[in-house]
Amino acid sequence: MLAVRPTTSETAKDRSPSLVQIAEPEPGPGEVLIAIRASAINRADLLQVRGQYPPLPDESAIPGLECAGTIEALGPETYGCKVGDRVMALLAGGGHAEKVAAPVGQLMPIPDDLSFEEAAALPEAAITAWTNLVAEAKLAAGQSVLIVAAVSGIGTFAVQLARELGAKVFVAGRDLERLELLRPLGAEACVLLDDELAKNVRSANDGRGVEVVLDMAAGPGVGQRLHAVRTGGRYVVIGTLAGRSAQIDLSDLLRRRLRLIGSVLRARSREEKSRLVADFYRFAAERLRDGRLKPLVDRVYPLESIAEAYAALEEGGVFGKLVISVGA
Repeated sequence: MLAVRPTTSETAKDRSPSLVQIAEPEPGPGEVLIAIRASAINRADLLQVRGQYPPLPDESAIPGLECAGTIEALGPETYGCKVGDRVMALLAGGGHAEKVAAPVGQLMPIPDDLSFEEAAALPEAAITAWTNLVAEAKLAAGQSVLIVAAVSGIGTFAVQLARELGAKVFVAGRDLERLELLRPLGAEACVLLDDELAKNVRSANDGRGVEVVLDMAAGPGVGQRLHAVRTGGRYVVIGTLAGRSAQIDLSDLLRRRLRLIGSVLRARSREEKSRLVADFYRFAAERLRDGRLKPLVDRVYPLESIAEAYAALEEGGVFGKLVISVGA
């Protein structure tokens, strides 16, 4: 089958993804073989091909953390699905290929009104948003949340999810014009990532800080952004687009009983991912069917143009997800 070249210590020296022919995977116990129709690109994939985010042991070394397609075969001890089912899958790797073996607990049925391309843009963004807003930050109806770097695939879905959870949603970034595109999704105010952020968030939130910050940027601004959080609030870091280091006032963290949470999804166990997928889909299934929750696709590339798609994500300016179309 055709796939993006698996990541090894040697291939990681070449930052550009390329396609190779490799053997088809075989589904193991509790797995299915998916004939992929579409996949999506995440920043983790960029890091992996650079050698900065190695694949997990015992998981596929092919990049690609989500896909959509049809079940082609069932492995042993696999229940609750059948050959021919349209599914989207959260993966630990292997999505940038024509076929992938995926754990059955990480599958979700594709609603009838979603295309394969739309469905492929959903699993990583949706489960990341759910994991961090709900499982980690315990965001609840009537609370408020600030989403930093919100025009990304995860950010655009997190805005919608927070809205559906009944929260008041604020978004932050470096381009107000692009942030304004999030208002139809549920953003109530847009603020710049600058020295006035905390003041502007509080001004938009009736003079109070937010209960939750979901930060995909991190970097030196974390210390300043903590001032946007009210006493007892939660600050969740899930990315380091702006840098890996920050200086914070620990006495302020103690005094205001703030919780600073670091979180990744890929390294969690299959069992934990299965629980998160199930919890999310119970909440989201009807909302996905009626369009209240919808993945946003910026552009679609054929698999043969995978290098161009990776370059487009690295260049930036993407609103939502970049999707790879696989097969017919």
